[in-house]
Amino acid sequence: MNKTALWAEFFLIFISPPLFIVWGLLPKEAIMPVLWVVSLYAYLLLRSSGVKVLAIDFEREALYAVLKRFIIIAAAMTLFVLLYKPEIFLVLVKTEPWRWLAVMLFYPVFSAFIQEVLFRNFFFYRYERLFEGRMLLLVTVNALLFAYVHIVFENWIAVIFTFFGGLLFAQTYLKTRSTLLTAIEHSLYGNTLYTIGLGYYFYHGANI
Repeated sequence: MNKTALWAEFFLIFISPPLFIVWGLLPKEAIMPVLWVVSLYAYLLLRSSGVKVLAIDFEREALYAVLKRFIIIAAAMTLFVLLYKPEIFLVLVKTEPWRWLAVMLFYPVFSAFIQEVLFRNFFFYRYERLFEGRMLLLVTVNALLFAYVHIVFENWIAVIFTFFGGLLFAQTYLKTRSTLLTAIEHSLYGNTLYTIGLGYYFYHGANI
C-alpha cells in the first residue's frame, strides 16, 4: 500500500469515528462497536501478514518493570482522586459491586486487549514507515490519537489520562513488541480507574 492510501486508511480508522460521534452522526454508545469492528479489521490484517497478536512473547523482567511502574502510578492516581474528588472514591465498588466485578472481568478482554491490538500492534506495524524513523514523533502521535478517541466522553480527565496512558503503553510495546504485555498493563490501569472512581469519566462522559 502506498503512503497516500496509508494516510487515507489512517484518517478513516483513527480520525473519523470520534468526529462522527462529536458531530452527532453517530451516538456516543457507538464508540465500542466501532472499535470492535475496526480492531477486527486490524487483527485480520496482522494475522494475514504473519504478525504475532496472541503470543505470550515477553520476558519476566519486562512484566516486573510494568508492575513496579504501575504500583507507583496507581498510588498517585488514588491520591489524585482523594484530593480532587473524594466523593467518587470507590463509588462503583460501594454502590454497584456486581457491576464493578463485571468490569474487572470483562474490561481486560473486551476493551483493553482490543484497544492494544489496534492502537499499538496495528498502529506501529502499519504506520511506522510514514514517520521515517522519527520515533519521538511517532510515539507522540500514537498517544495523541489514543487520547483523541476519548473526546467522545466530553471531559478533560478522560483525554489527559489517556494521553499519558498512551505514552506508557507505546513505550512498553516498542520495548517488547508484545501486544499481550501492553494489554496487561492497559488492564491494570483501566481496572484501577474504575475501582478508585475515575471510571465515571470514561463511562458516563461527565462534564467537569
